[in-house]
Amino acid sequence: MMRYLERDSFQAVAAMLTGHYMPHSAAKQLEIADVFRDLFAAWLVLAPLSNQARGYWRPWWSPCVVMSWLRVEINRFQRTYLGRIPFDWACAQVAPGALAAGIQDADFIASVEALLGHAWGDTLRANFTRYVLGGLVWRAEAEQALALAREHHAGLMWYENELWLLARKPFAADGVAWVDLRETPVDILAWSVKVAEGKLQARMSEPTVQRLKESVRAAMASDASSEHKLLQTNAASRSWHHWARDAFDARQQARVVEAWVWHRVSRHILQHSPKLRGQYFDLKTAQWDAHLHFGRASYLLDRDVTDEDWLKIWNPRR
Repeated sequence: MMRYLERDSFQAVAAMLTGHYMPHSAAKQLEIADVFRDLFAAWLVLAPLSNQARGYWRPWWSPCVVMSWLRVEINRFQRTYLGRIPFDWACAQVAPGALAAGIQDADFIASVEALLGHAWGDTLRANFTRYVLGGLVWRAEAEQALALAREHHAGLMWYENELWLLARKPFAADGVAWVDLRETPVDILAWSVKVAEGKLQARMSEPTVQRLKESVRAAMASDASSEHKLLQTNAASRSWHHWARDAFDARQQARVVEAWVWHRVSRHILQHSPKLRGQYFDLKTAQWDAHLHFGRASYLLDRDVTDEDWLKIWNPRR
């Protein structure tokens, strides 16, 4: 299978992934394609090392893993104080993380260091750069926080932009801002979370609802065909549901959001093209998941993962 790679094959596979996920840029041989090819090549090397990083939300784990972690830490262990350490990419360095990960190849470290300049901003390139390099760049900081978490019997999880701690009571640690979730709800990723009667309550955050509405408004106001408007609207709703489906308290919220979306789709699209009704993504009938999910550390090399599933791991859009 193609996921068992020799070192000399990395560039070829990186080129294949760039062509698959950035077909226009690759075909036109644009500069951005070269950047993505270098990022994919680095990720092919770094991804297996992510399995050794304790508490790391790996790029191929879905949001359900984070939600399950929150549920277990809060509902089972009653850890209601949330500590947060944001990662500042303006100060990012490769050397400390490389040392923590046991990487000694000076040429590889230099090549990764050269990619850091792409990590700033809110473009696909910047997001993907952070996505690829975060597990290495912040590994030393995460391991220091892990030692503190063990000392204070706290839970820990981290990814490319932030580290989270959950504890029964706050403790002193550099750069950590604590919030008691029993008193103050906070936004984490796409959710707003709080603790009520000792249990986690999670719904979609207000910014995510507003982004969905902005996407729908933009689709309705465009000069695109009815089919394309519906595609855009469905994509926005599916993206919202991708996060909402693991948040139990978002179900009622989804009914309200669905009514808002349906009102605009029925008036601006289906009134003129009723045949498209069957293609509409309806949040009311979408699937919800209340199960606990724990990410598989060996997913990259598990034999029961198909080539198609393996290819999806490398999608540059989280």
